[in-house]
Amino acid sequence: MIPPKEFIKKIRPFSFLSKDELDILISSLEVKLFQKNKTIFKKGDPRKYVYIIFSGLVGLFDDEIAVDYISKGEIFGIISVRDFPYLLDATALENTVCYLIYSENFKEVFNKNIRFSSFFSTFIKRRFHSFKKIASEKKFFEEATFVLDIEKIIYKKPVVSGPDITVKNAAAEMVKNSVSSIVVVDNQMRPVGIFTDKDLRKVIIHGDKLDPISNYMSSPVKTINTKTTIFDALSKMIDEGVDHIVLTKKAQVFGVITGKDIRIQLEPSSSIITLFRKIIKAESTKELQIIFNSIKLSVAKIVLSGSNFFDLSKMLCTVNDTIITKVIETVEKTLLTDDFVWIHMGSLGRKEQVLATDQDNALIYIKKQSIKFADNVNKALAKVGIPECPGDYMASNKKWNKDLLSWKNYFKNWFNNPTANNARYLSIFLDMRPVFGNENIYKELIESLRSNVTNQAIQALAHDAIHIEPPVGIFGIRGLNKGVDLKTYGIYPIVNGIRVLAVDNNLFEITNTKERLEMLNDTGVISNEMCHDLLESYGFLQNLRLKNQSIAVLNQSKENNLISVKQLRKIDLLILKETLKIVSSFQKLLMKKYNVKRTLSYLHTYR
Repeated sequence: MIPPKEFIKKIRPFSFLSKDELDILISSLEVKLFQKNKTIFKKGDPRKYVYIIFSGLVGLFDDEIAVDYISKGEIFGIISVRDFPYLLDATALENTVCYLIYSENFKEVFNKNIRFSSFFSTFIKRRFHSFKKIASEKKFFEEATFVLDIEKIIYKKPVVSGPDITVKNAAAEMVKNSVSSIVVVDNQMRPVGIFTDKDLRKVIIHGDKLDPISNYMSSPVKTINTKTTIFDALSKMIDEGVDHIVLTKKAQVFGVITGKDIRIQLEPSSSIITLFRKIIKAESTKELQIIFNSIKLSVAKIVLSGSNFFDLSKMLCTVNDTIITKVIETVEKTLLTDDFVWIHMGSLGRKEQVLATDQDNALIYIKKQSIKFADNVNKALAKVGIPECPGDYMASNKKWNKDLLSWKNYFKNWFNNPTANNARYLSIFLDMRPVFGNENIYKELIESLRSNVTNQAIQALAHDAIHIEPPVGIFGIRGLNKGVDLKTYGIYPIVNGIRVLAVDNNLFEITNTKERLEMLNDTGVISNEMCHDLLESYGFLQNLRLKNQSIAVLNQSKENNLISVKQLRKIDLLILKETLKIVSSFQKLLMKKYNVKRTLSYLHTYR
């Protein structure tokens, strides 16, 4: 048997402890064998120990209902730093050897080491992102800067004025505050224009310094919200051809960002920025293919630096939308964009792209169907590196290349006749998002959906969200050793469940899962606790998936969604088990709300 100290110090967070702190824990440590079916402690028993499993399997139960299963290297009884009794029953499910640490010793170390205590407290509160950050000892790559919120690099308050201030006084304010712009606002601090040093040069050539700046300001002003990433801010500057963008918070002026501000953050120059600029200038599919492959490699490095999925997906969305727009413009330069709208579904439609995203697109037109155009775009995208959809949900398929009236009739039929196939179509196309062309066509279609929703369709969508049970039981936990499909057993149930709640509450324009969830929370449909738990779980699952795919990209192997326990650190396995329990709880909520249940017994298959 491995000496206790050697075994324990390899387990996070015990690896964070100093030699003296470890000695405090070891000084009173006991080793105990619990025979199979032996009760370790009962709910309500006074707390005495923290338990670390050396070998075997322990089940935690609440009134005979299984809550969790704990195996080698895992810890239970951790809330014993408080003085109230145990909240669950613990039973050895097979012969189990545990190290027992006295609560008082554990509490002493808990109070001494902030990193050690933060590890436990963040996990108990299910703050998985913070939990992993505390547990991680990695350094971030420089390129992770791209996914920072833009507000984090604002260091000056904006200089603002009304539209009637003279050019002379505006220039004096700019010099006084050492800024290159003044934001022109209305009486509610909403931006109506911006006057920059570039506009000042116009006055010198064509105007008078006593003129009001409203004569020379740029209006309407280009704005972004404070949660926009640095990358998205830069891409908007490139798209709009401007060097100043106003940041807003709740529609009011928050700050001003310039190209120089961003360049300072990104020095030395980054491959992502260089490659993104090349997308704008690309003239052929071949060029875009080379650029896209290089971007995937750079994104993979950012992922492995520990960056967050919710931030990264914003950047990936910008990159993908820009590439797809460029492909459409390259393939067909004469098509009238007012006559159609190109839409995305799936993860592209939800702005939740990962590295292994394939094509999910369709076309809605007003006047004339163009299968040849759509087919050329789909093939060009495949050449660039975005694979064709294996289920043929693409604009090149006549079924998904229809006029607006046909699309309205599609949805009317799907809602009124929610067969298994029609429910599947709803789950796909309710995530549609316009990418290129006439957005008014899309808006008219979305508006028509509101009167079509039926209770039967909602119930069918709810069933789709709960019919696959995540592996949370004892056999499921053991089955994790064979691997689990993160998309099938974790990501899809959350996405599908949030979608049905959004549709049931008339939230059609929002397709992003996080945004849907936050809106459902704001309107009282989802509790604060469930909203928090689902966001943490969804973010963790997507981060794990991105990391898995990034390793595949860097190894030049096939990207997939299957994760093996052998690939996971103990920390990730611990959080994975917790997230799957949250998914299961969410499914139970949906089953109760919509009176649905699984029609087939769950088969434990791990592909």
